[in-house]
Amino acid sequence: MNKFVTLSVLAGLTLLASGCSTVSSVAQYKASTRNVITIKDQLGNSDKKVKLADFTSADGIDGSWCRAVGPVSIGSGRTLAQFVGDALQEELFMAGIYSSGAPVALSGHLDEAKFSSITPAAWEITLTLTSSNGYSYQTKSHYSFSTSFDAISACKNVTDAFPAAVQETLKQVVSDPRFKNML
Repeated sequence: MNKFVTLSVLAGLTLLASGCSTVSSVAQYKASTRNVITIKDQLGNSDKKVKLADFTSADGIDGSWCRAVGPVSIGSGRTLAQFVGDALQEELFMAGIYSSGAPVALSGHLDEAKFSSITPAAWEITLTLTSSNGYSYQTKSHYSFSTSFDAISACKNVTDAFPAAVQETLKQVVSDPRFKNML
């Protein structure tokens, strides 16, 4: 009976100690020179300005689980959609066309943001961009990254790859010929 109690206590402690954790890193975005040049090329010598409205996401996108480690978080309390919106704002600002007082506003909806942490590891992002002038279009992007055998490292690679995956998504957005219609 004494062994049974000892095993039961050990099993209970093991269950308590083996909870999940959040896979998080504070993702930093850096504007892509290529994207900024593409924005400028799309608009030519235009003096058009644009501002951003809300960026939202489909249900279930935030808090996706990575392996058995836990949910993925990009840190700093932002949702994936907010991160994408902030990244686009940085791209537009660097291109010289962002203005908080602009008459036209762009909003975005993250239709899909899914990842695989096993080979081939990748982010798949689908974004719908809508302009207050009535234009709208959807882009899809695929961004491959390295993975790892152990779950913790592989899931950290997922969060670390997100900013580059967003750069790829925004490349699809701004290089689309429909982008200039949004402004």
